[in-house]
Formats: sequence, structure tokens, C-alpha cells
Amino acid sequence: MSFDAVLGQEKAIRRIRAGILRNRVAHAYLFTGPPGAGKRRAALELSKALNCPAAPPDDSCDRCETCRRIEHGNHPDVVRIVPEGASIKIEQVRRLQREFAYAAAEAERRVVIIEEAETMTAEAANSMLKFLEEPVTPMVAVLIAEKEDAVLPTIRSRCQQIRFVKPLPERLEQRLIEEGMDPALARIAAHLGGGEEIRRFAEGEEFARLCEQVIKWSGEVLAGRGEALISPEAEWMRGNPDKQVLETVLDLMLLWLRDLLNRMLGRAGREIFARWEAEQIRQSAGWTPSRLVQAMDCVIHARRQLSGPVQPQSVFEQMVLAIQEGSLHVRSDRSPLSTGG
Repeated sequence: MSFDAVLGQEKAIRRIRAGILRNRVAHAYLFTGPPGAGKRRAALELSKALNCPAAPPDDSCDRCETCRRIEHGNHPDVVRIVPEGASIKIEQVRRLQREFAYAAAEAERRVVIIEEAETMTAEAANSMLKFLEEPVTPMVAVLIAEKEDAVLPTIRSRCQQIRFVKPLPERLEQRLIEEGMDPALARIAAHLGGGEEIRRFAEGEEFARLCEQVIKWSGEVLAGRGEALISPEAEWMRGNPDKQVLETVLDLMLLWLRDLLNRMLGRAGREIFARWEAEQIRQSAGWTPSRLVQAMDCVIHARRQLSGPVQPQSVFEQMVLAIQEGSLHVRSDRSPLSTGG
């Protein structure tokens, strides 16, 4: 993919690449910014650029064995740490220290990517601080967090901070269209966020199919159908559910409900799902703007819950039931009108 895969972050990527070109790569970075800004993808591309044997010094070829192994998470010298449960614990940092106590197996420069760095416990943060101050092997650490002030000041002071911004949907949409994406899908993808999320889900038939599935599921939910509780399990809950896929499902659901609300309020021209006008008219029938807003709140709440140590199936079921309870209230409120002359 190379650094070009990180959409809408030109300033941040220029800083990273300039450091590589000048041989002034920091021993530790702190990537901060909103969800979907491409922080994780940028860290991965930095790992490739530092170790790719077949590309310009400030980028990767994305084709060689080294790049492919880093991309698929099976390179021994590029290590990723994510929270175990709700936090990154000291034992995880100790395992990292033991692993990095030995010389690199293959890489020119080892890389550790620490996601949700703000969740480190105090003990883990103190241990990480020592690890950053006294590296025993040539390495680069990339800490990823939404907000820099959520990371301990002692950690921040050891890192070069790179801020990622929320990319403008209009710019992302145009970029995706220029790259050959269907304009209708490019509009939806651009409003999902940016960076890795777009690259992962907005590719051809897979993304189109996901949009269709979410629209169909939304119709089941809003109609109060019982199968709405089964559809997520059949489509997205098989085996070990992919958290990013489930997050994208809820993000698409929220965008779809917002389209329904804008249509009900007469806000023409703001539709994100422009190709599905007839379905929007059908699904919004029988609802009020206030109930659609409450349904959107249910989706937002479910989206937040997914970031914690929860069972995704339970989150989805609770969300569906909460939305459908509102649907029943709407029908109950309107029933006297339908029976009274």
C-alpha cells in the first residue's frame, strides 16, 4: 500500500517521511488523532519503510516478502501490542522486553506498535518508560492514542508527537473516485473516516455487499422483525468476529439512519447513500424524527460498547431491542389515530 494508503494526512506523512530521508527517525513516536484517521496504517507503513529492501528510502515497495510479512502480521521483528481486556498490562510490556533483549532475527530496525497506549496501567507505563529510555536493540516504538493528554507526560516527553486530523469527506471522496471507485460507494466510504478503514473496506464488491447487508438489516430492525436479531449472527458473528468489521457495520448503520432523518426533515442533497432513495423512503415510513434520533443514539451507544471487553453479539442484540422498543412505542402512539375516524 505504501504511505499513499494513508488518506487525508499529508502533513503527518510528510513529517514521517522527512525523518526517514534525513536519517533522523525518532526512537519513539506518539501518533494521536481521531478514530479512522489512519494512525494504525501509518505505523504499519513506517515499519515497512524502515525495513523494505526494494524501495526508495522513505517508502516501501509493498510487494517484497518483507513488506508482505509485515502487512500480514507475521514478521518476527515487528510486534503489535493491544489491550488485553480493558488495558495494556505490565506483563505485556515485560514480555516485550524479554523478546527485544535478543538481537533482531531479520529486520534492520525492529518496530513495536502499541495501540490504545492511553490504556496502559501505571505499572505498564513505568515499565514502558524504562524500555524507551534504555533500548537494548535498534528499534522504533510507535504509540497510538486518540488524545495526547491521555498518555502520561513522562511517556509523551520521550516521543516525537505526530498529530493526525479528521480528513474532510469531500477530499477523500474525490481521491477515491480518481482511483477508480464507484462514485456512489466512494461517497459512503469517505464518510466512514479515513486511512486504513477506507482501504480495508472500500474495495470493490466486498464493500458494496457490506453496504447492501447493512441496509437490509436496518430495514429488519426498523420494521420490528424478529430476524433482525439473527441477521448479525449469520452475517458478521461467525467464528471469531472481526472487531473492525463490526465497528464499520455500526458506522454504516449510523450514516444510513442519518440519511433517513435528513430525508424526513426535507434536507435534500445531503444523502450519503444516494443510490438507495426508494429504500430510504420505504424504511422511514411510520417513524418520526425524534424516534430516528433515539435509534441513532442506540447505535452510538453500541459503537462505544464495542471498544470495551464485551461480547459483540450481546451488544448488537441489546441495540436491536432498544431500537425496536422505540418502534413499538411509535406504533402504540399512532394506533388511536388509525382507529379513530
